Amino acid sequence: MKMMKKVLSCLMAMIMLCSFVPVMAEEEEEELSFDDLLEEEEAEEFDSADWTITDEVQGTIEDLESWEVDTSVNPDDLEINSELPDHIVYILLIGIDTRSKTLDADAGLQHNDVNMILSINTETGSIKLTSILRDMYVSIPGYNNKSRINNAYARGGGQLAMRTINHNFDMNIQYYVTINFFGLASIIESIGGIDIEMTKGEAYAINHYIKEHPPVYDTKDGSERVPLEVVAGTQHLDGIQAVMYARLRTGMKTGNGDFNRTARQRKLLELLLAKIMQDMSLNKLSDLITTTLPYVTTNVNGGTIFNLAYSVLTSDIIARAQSGEELIQQHRVPMDKTYKYLDVDGSSVINLSSENWKTNINALHAFIYEQ
Repeated sequence: MKMMKKVLSCLMAMIMLCSFVPVMAEEEEEELSFDDLLEEEEAEEFDSADWTITDEVQGTIEDLESWEVDTSVNPDDLEINSELPDHIVYILLIGIDTRSKTLDADAGLQHNDVNMILSINTETGSIKLTSILRDMYVSIPGYNNKSRINNAYARGGGQLAMRTINHNFDMNIQYYVTINFFGLASIIESIGGIDIEMTKGEAYAINHYIKEHPPVYDTKDGSERVPLEVVAGTQHLDGIQAVMYARLRTGMKTGNGDFNRTARQRKLLELLLAKIMQDMSLNKLSDLITTTLPYVTTNVNGGTIFNLAYSVLTSDIIARAQSGEELIQQHRVPMDKTYKYLDVDGSSVINLSSENWKTNINALHAFIYEQ
């Protein structure tokens, strides 16, 4: 029973840190109580540094038992492509453009400026991450006119965001995780920041933006922040600096707008995953849970997470992280030379022809399914 609680805690922290948790296919998921789950067969092998159940950790586990998830998602209204193999499962990672310190404080739903499809092969354990650019001009179910894809969450939350991607890309996404800027910064801060290799222009842009637009959602509580050196190379970033890195677009010598920005976002998530896998302990992961809970909205329930414990924590991902191997394969939609910019009512959007839509859908499926 104690081992199961350890595994559950680890899984929750991992999914809320960067959502790198596989979810079971729909027909395999069971709605079980935590009491039922904790009476299941104990794990026989689990290798890590420190997995002692302290009072603090026990308190975190109890918090998870009452953790509220989004129960409004209707799986029958997600336009799921049932022809896709069921050994690949997905979580849609959504970053919303808000400066509030909690999701509840946000006035209504926000634009989904970050859209990433996290896909996990439950047979091989491989993890893949696909960015979808926020300015893509798409059909949003229920609306007559096409629009930017980042309007979907504002119009219908996680339900419509998942349905929009399924509708346009022939996918079968059924789970989502939403986090805001302050939440991401707080998580990064809780693990001691992150080392990122960057260009001189990126370092300058981060310093410039924080100086000119001091974030109201800062995690420093007014304490002094040491600016980054304006040089190329690896530097240590705190939570806000790392979020600014992931938000950099055009100008400030960073180049190529949202295409480079989405690449930075994928890079940051891989670095975060690698760091927490280097030196995990139950207390550290418990701290991450406590830090993250207020900033996350998701429809992934505790029972689903529990069922994923063995596939995540008994894989070779920790060994690969410690050896410096690649943890995530990456992709981006749209691909180069398959799109054009289009002016719609004075705004620039990314438009694809019907032929290029097919090209991108085929490439996305080939990337995920390796066929």
